Amino acid sequence: MSKKVPKFLSFSGPLIMTLTINLWIVLVWMGWTFVFAGSESAISDSTDNEPISWVERIYYAGYTIITLGNGEYSPKEGGWQIASILASGTGMLLITMSVTYILSVINSVIQQRSFADSVTAMGESSKEIIKNSWNGKDFRNADLLLNTFAAQLSTLAEQKKAYPILQYYYSENSNKAIAPVLAQLDDAVTIWQMGIPEKYVPNQLLLQQVRAGIISYLNTFKGEASRSAADSPPRIDLTEIQAASMPIVSKESFEERVGALEGHRRKLLQLVQADAREWPGKKEHK
Repeated sequence: MSKKVPKFLSFSGPLIMTLTINLWIVLVWMGWTFVFAGSESAISDSTDNEPISWVERIYYAGYTIITLGNGEYSPKEGGWQIASILASGTGMLLITMSVTYILSVINSVIQQRSFADSVTAMGESSKEIIKNSWNGKDFRNADLLLNTFAAQLSTLAEQKKAYPILQYYYSENSNKAIAPVLAQLDDAVTIWQMGIPEKYVPNQLLLQQVRAGIISYLNTFKGEASRSAADSPPRIDLTEIQAASMPIVSKESFEERVGALEGHRRKLLQLVQADAREWPGKKEHK
């Protein structure tokens, strides 16, 4: 459907997440080290009650936030004991948040790839989706799947807003890459809404919900739609649909209506390019 991404890109998401969590740990560790450095006698050696060095303060702050607490060093009575308890609580909270964050991101990535699989199962291109959903008299076979896609897209858009790191997760398998799949599904919706006579199309409300879900996901992408003709997605050609003996509107009517979506389709193209992919089915137009 589209070109393979460079292999190193498939590691960028996990790498960035690992670096992010490590940065959280280092910053919290540094913060508590400076807190315990606020007084020379804040922390003392448990064996001789002598003040400890900077290196030992770093060590104390580290094992306190990871709740190791081996008793090698002890805080001065009063406020420093409370500070040690707070440092330990901060460490427990950080560990819990890190695990929750990792699981949430992984779950979101799995849902994105599952959605992509579901769409490509309908067809490897927008035209295949159209042809495979034709039952000989209309396209109502697609209603159930469109209803599912609309709900999934709403969830995926909210996850992308909550976890911007998802944009750095690239799939080596193009069938599991959400950007080209969204472009493919969007083109299919465009054909149904603007290229097929209304009495044959799937439920119009479902088509509108799917389009709204795609727009909602697209709004999480901050790229600006290019005005260059060279950055325009391939035009949608209904010849293949017509050749399969399916009803279509006139070419002039279709192209006029699709023209209103030019900005939307260009932004979709930028999303696809940002995912290091090509527009689905592009080779067919060369």
